[in-house]
Amino acid sequence: MKLAVDGRDVEVPTGASVLDAVNRLAIPLPQLCKDPDRSALGACRTCLVHVEGQRGTPAACHLPARDGMVVSTSHPDAVRVRSMVLDLTRSMLTPGDGRNGFFQVGEATSRHRVSPSWPALHQFASDTTKSFFVLDREACILCGRCTTACDDVQQIGAISMLGRGHAMKVGVAGDGLMSSSVCTSCGQCVATCPTGALRPKEIPAAITKRVETTCPYCGVGCGIQVSVREDGRLATMADDVPANQSSLGMLCVKGRFGTGFVHARDRIVHPMVKREGRWQQVSWDEALDTAAEGLARHRGRFGALASAKATNEDGYLIQKLCRVVMGTNNVDHCTRLCHSPSVEAMLISMGSGATSNSYVDYEEAGCVMIVGADASSNHPVIAIRFRRAMSRGARIIVINPKRVELCDQADLWIQQRPGTDVALFNSMAKVILDEGLANLEFIRERTEDFEAWRASLEPFTLEYASALTGVPADDIAQAARWYARPPFAGSCLVWGMGITQHVNGIHNAHSLLNLSLVTGQLGFPGSGISPLRGQNNVQGCGDAGCIPTNLPGYQDYSPASLDKFERAWSIRPPAGTGLVVTEMVEACLTGGIRAMYVVGENPLLSEPDLHHAQKAIAQLDCLVVQDLFMHETAEQAHVFLPAAAFAEKEGTFTNSERRVQRVRAAISPPGEARPDWWITAELARRVALRLDLPIGHQFEYDGAATVFAEMAGLIPFLGGLDHARLDHAGGIQWPCPTADHPGTRYLYAESFPRGKGKFVPAQQTVEAAELPDAEYPFVLNTGRLLYHWHGGTLTRRVEGLLELAPRLEVAIHPADARQIGVETGEPIRVTSRRGELEGYARLTEAVRRGAIFVPFVKLADSAANFLTNSAHDPASKIPEYKVCAVKLEAVRAPTAR
Repeated sequence: MKLAVDGRDVEVPTGASVLDAVNRLAIPLPQLCKDPDRSALGACRTCLVHVEGQRGTPAACHLPARDGMVVSTSHPDAVRVRSMVLDLTRSMLTPGDGRNGFFQVGEATSRHRVSPSWPALHQFASDTTKSFFVLDREACILCGRCTTACDDVQQIGAISMLGRGHAMKVGVAGDGLMSSSVCTSCGQCVATCPTGALRPKEIPAAITKRVETTCPYCGVGCGIQVSVREDGRLATMADDVPANQSSLGMLCVKGRFGTGFVHARDRIVHPMVKREGRWQQVSWDEALDTAAEGLARHRGRFGALASAKATNEDGYLIQKLCRVVMGTNNVDHCTRLCHSPSVEAMLISMGSGATSNSYVDYEEAGCVMIVGADASSNHPVIAIRFRRAMSRGARIIVINPKRVELCDQADLWIQQRPGTDVALFNSMAKVILDEGLANLEFIRERTEDFEAWRASLEPFTLEYASALTGVPADDIAQAARWYARPPFAGSCLVWGMGITQHVNGIHNAHSLLNLSLVTGQLGFPGSGISPLRGQNNVQGCGDAGCIPTNLPGYQDYSPASLDKFERAWSIRPPAGTGLVVTEMVEACLTGGIRAMYVVGENPLLSEPDLHHAQKAIAQLDCLVVQDLFMHETAEQAHVFLPAAAFAEKEGTFTNSERRVQRVRAAISPPGEARPDWWITAELARRVALRLDLPIGHQFEYDGAATVFAEMAGLIPFLGGLDHARLDHAGGIQWPCPTADHPGTRYLYAESFPRGKGKFVPAQQTVEAAELPDAEYPFVLNTGRLLYHWHGGTLTRRVEGLLELAPRLEVAIHPADARQIGVETGEPIRVTSRRGELEGYARLTEAVRRGAIFVPFVKLADSAANFLTNSAHDPASKIPEYKVCAVKLEAVRAPTAR
């Protein structure tokens, strides 16, 4: 449609509003209640316009555009009425400290030359109880944008309009404090507020530039816009990038407010070498030469741990250093400790180890089954999509031994005994077959080994599974029926580390994949299989080749693959599987590994049985750590190389839905810190020189874009991508094999990479390596927190996040707490056969009797992995973080004599 606004012609699509036309022409028109990314509320009446041939001054936000319409924003009638509305609106606001002109209201009244002529209508106290932002009701115009953002966008519902008339205000249930509500501090309300009534606590500073990049936290991969202050620091609050398809304009508390770790006071910004047990600051040349000499002495007895927090380009060069210079496939990353069973099972059954669907499929699905994952804490933006699906009528099934937030909204919560997952899912599969719910056409045409798998299900009757798992038989059957035949569309199967971190991890993963194959619930919109990835670039780190089992792009060690990489790298990579990280730790004790290069990871916090891991790492002759902070592993290093943070370098991340996205530098690295790819390339060249390998030219790059180009040239599913295209088009999902390919929303539409999907019998071999007994009568479960990320190396350095979760809490059932004589908030000691920690009891029925939950963030020198068992899944080598036996005791203060 074509219309004229203020004498200028503009075209807008069918269904657009007049306000859309005004904004397309960048004509300044007040729109106080209209969030740019949301539908119109029509509450403020400040976007009034005049339309030729029409009486009155309608609100542009609710006025449909029509072809041939003639609109004026400056017509005297529109300006007069609009000014009156702005005068009344301005009268709701009381000037004061921190209110900074009331932002959009101040700009609009100034432009209309409106001076307040009405007395203030109310006097409300400010609420400053949230760590990152303030609710200042004296700066509120009751536009409703914040309540809409909280309720309809984030679907949390922490705030609403309270009272009537002049007494109306924004508040929480019961008119209490914000800190007492269900508010998660996501900041969506702060981001949309037009007046500063909800604003960051940080004193406003002039912003010199804004840079679009990708969040450095979880695998959702939300787009964020970071603002750079005039003093060169990042502003406290990052904004969302509305065009980003990962987040759809939503962020969680960490993405919105948690980027301040880049300015932490204890950031290491100079290279250092340890001499006689003491760190000494040195030049880059001296640090790199020292590291190179140490690594070169141990070629063949070397291992590297890459970072899933770093970029694809960083990871690619780390694995290249290992294979080209150090002659080993001993390279791994944190996927070994989170989703290696998922990846390896999917490679066997489908031929790809990646999530098959996109995030939008969660919202379009008729059933979403969420297994062993607490999305509200670990992937909050994904949890919003689950709630959106629920509002559309989808069935939500949560399978988790712990009561997580989504259980409150789910259609069905299945609380199985820890370690009994295979029995549960095999029983569901048997129900699907017995009740004729299987997709026989899909099975016949697109799968293999079905009959052998079906025979393996015979023992898994509903009665057997119910007795073993503790789940009512009717619930098992209902879950099977809903998943196999959702009320509309397809079914999405989503799982987390509650499935994988077991000695039976790969069997757990296969039992889930078999469900997707027997029902045919993949390869079309609203369906798919989704292991939720924990770190921001764990998918990309695996894609780039930082795994010991495959070359970049999951290419095998066949002669053809080795020939291909030899032509590209001028040296033949070693054939055969290398050591995974847990095997590298053991090899440190036997002498099989004498030198390690650890980039952006902290194994002395992430490994199970930390006392054992500390003993192993201490045996190394050369440990080179490359990171931001002097963490537990870095303290044991011989050389420390200071790296640039996410906001200080260029590159790409790949999120859980296979979307490759740009990471852009907003500020310069502090001190002498450098991008990881640069450090690794310099180190590789120096090691090659000492080993007399004529391949130094293989590590000459003029930037991260050049590194990506080399990587994409070797990985077919990335072949159509480069930095320039990603800058122009935004994130693109692989496979994207050619420059004109649009990317791939979902996998397996017509075939599997391995040909046919493979049914693999899954057995309930054991419940766990270590079960409760008389001496250690409780089961320990571990996981993450909303306000901290993994071990907390980054989030413990963000003051507001630490304020929200300052101490380690042990979740315990009230009946168990009474038995040991402890109340909520009292000190408690947890002991396993490997170590102990102290925390504070949190009584909750979210855990079942006989079980406790401890987050694995390190707070006050207490970390869950002092307790966890190093027993591992024999196939994927993942440790069993989710189950071990512990005992509890109250910690009593010494009695004064």
